[in-house]
Amino acid sequence: MVEPKLRFSEFKNSWNNYKIEDMFDRVGIPVDLDDTQTYREIGIRSHGKGIFHKEETTATEIGNKRVFWVEPDCFVVNIVFAWERAVAKTTEKENGMIASHRFPMYKPKKNIVDLDYITEYFITKRGQNVLILASPGGAGRNKTLGQKEFAKSVVKLPSLPEQQKIAEFLSTIDTVIEKQKETVSAWEERKKGVMQKLFSQEVRFKADDGSDFPDTELVSIGEHITFSGGSQPDKKYFIYEEREGYIRLVQTQDYRTDKYKTYIPIEKARKTCTETDVMIGRYGPPVFQIKRGIAGAYNVALIKATEKDSSILDKEFMFYLLNRNDLFLALDAVSRRSAGQAGVDMELLKSFKFYLPSIPEQQKIADCLSSLDEVIEKQKATLAAWEELKKGLLQQMFV
Repeated sequence: MVEPKLRFSEFKNSWNNYKIEDMFDRVGIPVDLDDTQTYREIGIRSHGKGIFHKEETTATEIGNKRVFWVEPDCFVVNIVFAWERAVAKTTEKENGMIASHRFPMYKPKKNIVDLDYITEYFITKRGQNVLILASPGGAGRNKTLGQKEFAKSVVKLPSLPEQQKIAEFLSTIDTVIEKQKETVSAWEERKKGVMQKLFSQEVRFKADDGSDFPDTELVSIGEHITFSGGSQPDKKYFIYEEREGYIRLVQTQDYRTDKYKTYIPIEKARKTCTETDVMIGRYGPPVFQIKRGIAGAYNVALIKATEKDSSILDKEFMFYLLNRNDLFLALDAVSRRSAGQAGVDMELLKSFKFYLPSIPEQQKIADCLSSLDEVIEKQKATLAAWEELKKGLLQQMFV
């Protein structure tokens, strides 16, 4: 008998093979579109991230596309990206919405399969493999789920009570994860509020002796910060492992993942940055991403921000100044077009006004915001740990 690595002790029965067509009933009531009504379609995110609701649309905009009423409590899959685990379950939230023919719905048969269990199953690697095998063809939109092949696919199921206990257990973990996500979001919103009050001077620190700091004045970013764009070396010089005589090429993608490091000859490095330098991602979306933490030769997609006089502008304060949400929103809204990409409007950035406190007050502001960042990072680490635990449980509780 094939058993999962992790199992509730009270269950001893063997797991049995079932075809998808024996586990579900296909459902789907066609929609007779009415020109006087509006409709809201569903979509499904890849990687098991669930259903999202599209903007309301009209019969004219839907056109000749076949659409069906969404039924609650169904397993639903996006056949175009099934191989990427674009699966979910429908709920009462989707009642009255519609789905195109690319989103077939499957109603679980009673006494055979639990909806929550099977949805979790298809998020696992094992479930993904079933979807991949039923999705012949190349990558992307050519790799469409064959619904006949899927119907004949075989899944190994425990008894219904065991399915329900597994699903209930995983649901408890999901609840913790969702609450932790809310905690992270709440701290991020608190930080935004604190930044707004500190940079607008609505709230001000006192000096160490309890006295007021000097009055501040409005100045422009361009008066106190210089910006230096990077350069783009020829790809023929790229290598993908560290080697003597080479320097890391810093690109915007490097701040998202550390997997794909690129190196170039030192003599080809025209613009360099340190780990503490404040860098701006100049293209988007989103436009205007503030980065730091990587040393090397930075490419054309990055701009280095440097304080003109460190006795007037503190570097850490500058980092948080450029991270202001109102600055981000302003630049993102009017970003210019360059080679088909949205880019930072440097003239607007330089003209942005801010209150310039004394260095001691700047340092207190930076210390406060840095402390908030530490709290946020700890909360994110807790979230990542719970998500990793869930990932491990999915690998060990299914076969």
